[in-house]
Amino acid sequence: MNGQVSDYLAEDARGWVIRLQDTAFADWDAFAEWLERDPAHLPAYNSALEADEAMAGLFRLAPAAAAQTAVRPSRRLFLISGGAVAAALAVVIGWTSLVPGAKGPVEYRTAPGERQEFALADGSRIVLNGDTRVALIDKRHAELIEGEALFEVRHDAARPFIVKTGGVTLEDAGTVFNVVRDETGLRVSVAEGAVIYQPQADAVRLAPGDALSVAGAGRPEVTRTMAADVGSWRGGQLVYRNATLERVAADVSRNLGIQVRAGKGTGDIPFTGTISTQGGPGAVIERIAALTGTRATRAGNGWMLDAIDGAPR
Repeated sequence: MNGQVSDYLAEDARGWVIRLQDTAFADWDAFAEWLERDPAHLPAYNSALEADEAMAGLFRLAPAAAAQTAVRPSRRLFLISGGAVAAALAVVIGWTSLVPGAKGPVEYRTAPGERQEFALADGSRIVLNGDTRVALIDKRHAELIEGEALFEVRHDAARPFIVKTGGVTLEDAGTVFNVVRDETGLRVSVAEGAVIYQPQADAVRLAPGDALSVAGAGRPEVTRTMAADVGSWRGGQLVYRNATLERVAADVSRNLGIQVRAGKGTGDIPFTGTISTQGGPGAVIERIAALTGTRATRAGNGWMLDAIDGAPR
């Protein structure tokens, strides 16, 4: 069965397994609709669940402690079709309701170096990069609290998909777009469709290949990028055009789960190029230092990039 499940469907199924583990999960209608949409979804879900339970088995409690732990109902689903979905989901609901869930927006977060993907009820998808927090207000409204996320939005002209972040509103127009909010500011880049920045005031419409950046309280600046490069961090590639090393350091920290900082003398070093995040943190840091003409040294649990003579300008 595993070999017959596409990578895309397997990721989708893993997303549902993760979401159903959240005690605040309440979107059962969306889960039922996803299961009924295609006969392949049920075996994909069960396959993802098997992998999740196998991983959990590596961290089982000692026998004495396990004997005192209540047995959870199985989350495995069988023979679901038509109206049987709601009844079958009672098994899953029984598991998640062991701990009462909080009401209101559902927040998802990733640790530095971790990535997660979530499917929404309307068919949209959100991919979270490391060190990221996203709150889902409802199925057409999300807030990027911090970090980086790629949004693949199912367009609905009657109900635009809204992303809010740091007092800024982004409205989709049938879109795949990437949003970053960190200490370096706000960045939005569009791969498909269009995004409207601040639709209610001083609206800026971003087309495929447009990249908008805002530093602090400054005005938005729009530049051009390659649409194919939007969200390239998912494939282990960080692509830059005249970026500051502070921004590069923040991106690498988020993607690798290690702290990287730009040191003294690097503020005037622009970087244009592509950095591969493959091969382990040490190899990536060495690669960055060579490409930017900086010296990488250990600083506590992380790394510092300092300017040296001959750095590119």
